[in-house]
Amino acid sequence: MKKIFAAGALLALSMLASHAADGEPKREILGLHLEMTKEEATKRLAEIGTFERDERKQQAIWQVRDASFSHLIIGMSKEGKLRYVTAVAREDSAARRIPYSAIGDLEQARQAGDPAIKNFRFEWSLPARQDQPAAVAVALGRDPEFLSTYSLKRTGETDPAADG
Repeated sequence: MKKIFAAGALLALSMLASHAADGEPKREILGLHLEMTKEEATKRLAEIGTFERDERKQQAIWQVRDASFSHLIIGMSKEGKLRYVTAVAREDSAARRIPYSAIGDLEQARQAGDPAIKNFRFEWSLPARQDQPAAVAVALGRDPEFLSTYSLKRTGETDPAADG
């Protein structure tokens, strides 16, 4: 059982930590991607975790079995599509911590935090592509090297190619 968990943890970390060759963050977190239906998201979440509770405004919290993250928070649109997913880093001593640089190229990120008060926030704008909506990827934390949360959130931009 420990070998299965370790192998799954390594796979999950590699799925999250490896970003595209152009430095852009991947458009999924632990197998969840924006625009998934509620049924697809729930099926994936049930494979990797346990439902904890529903929150207001179409939000749900799941505890996950992962070497780096303890919980996933998802938000659904009124249309029943995944509009954001936030991964919360584990804080125990056995956690595999994820550096901000594993998410995407820090040179391409907007730094919106204030390091002087230990508030680190890196944001990447992800343009719409084919069946993928425009999104923002956000890595936050108080540690100068390792993130506390990582989020993908749909934005209002649409793919111009899809309009014509």
